[in-house]
Formats: sequence, C-alpha cells, structure tokens
Amino acid sequence: MSSTNRKFIIAYILLVGLPILGLVGILKSGRGLTAPISVDGTWKLQADAARLAALPCGKSLATSDLALAISQSGGNFTVSLLSGPKSVASGVLEGTTLKASVVPSATWSNEADCGRGRELALLATVDPKANPRSLTGTISLNDCPACSPVEFRAFRQPPTAKVGH
Repeated sequence: MSSTNRKFIIAYILLVGLPILGLVGILKSGRGLTAPISVDGTWKLQADAARLAALPCGKSLATSDLALAISQSGGNFTVSLLSGPKSVASGVLEGTTLKASVVPSATWSNEADCGRGRELALLATVDPKANPRSLTGTISLNDCPACSPVEFRAFRQPPTAKVGH
C-alpha cells in the first residue's frame, strides 16, 4: 500500500468515520428524552372573584374575563395577562407541574394594598388528558402569611382561525 493511499484511508476514517460514530452515540443517548407537555396558548381562568379581590394585588385580577397567554419554549415559559393589569411572568414546567412568578407592573403596584416588591405565585397541575387541556392550581401572594391561596381552574382556548386561510 502506498503512502498516499494510507493517508487517504486515515483521513477518511477521521473525517467520515468519527463523525458517524459521534452521531450514533448522540442518537443513543437521546433515545430516552421526551418533550415536555404543551401549555402554549391562550387560557381562560376561572377563580372566585371575591377571594381574588381580597388578596393584596388581587383586585385587578377579580374579573370574570381573566385570560392568560402562555408562550412556551421547552420546559420554560412566559405568561402574559391578556385581560386585567399588564404584566409578564416567567415560569418552569416540570412534568405536569407549572410554577410561575408574576411581578406586578408599576401601575399595578400602585393599587391599594399592593406595594412594590410583591410577587404573585402561580402553582398549577396540567391535565394533559383533558380536552380542552386544563390547569388546576392556586394563586398566592409571596410575603403574605395571612393571605390564603386562591384556587383556580383554567382551560386552554382553541386557536383563533386566521382570516383568509
């Protein structure tokens, strides 16, 4: 075997064989991975308006038309209130447990008894088998031991049809 052929074979093994072995290893290690359940979309929230209004920072949430928009990327997501006070929250999805922390905006913090530095905690369980998908959980106020959590249910709304499609 000539020196040129030997160099070609070595280069071929390094440039083709090793990447293929790497790809096979990556595919084997990723075989057990599963995607998180989807919570992306618009959710209609149902909660006791009187109990929400009793929470500091909760008066603005005490509406019958409270809706959330969840934008998900993997196990992380952001939550925007579509109705009620403008605010954005972020959270984590672990299995079927959804945890989010909502920091009230400046105008929302000016609400009576709300104050700055408060956070609303959203803790919910996703029912992936329900159709439409549903959330069951609590909304509570951090740093308020006297405030009892308010239970809620939320249902994912069907996507709106785009006009002309």
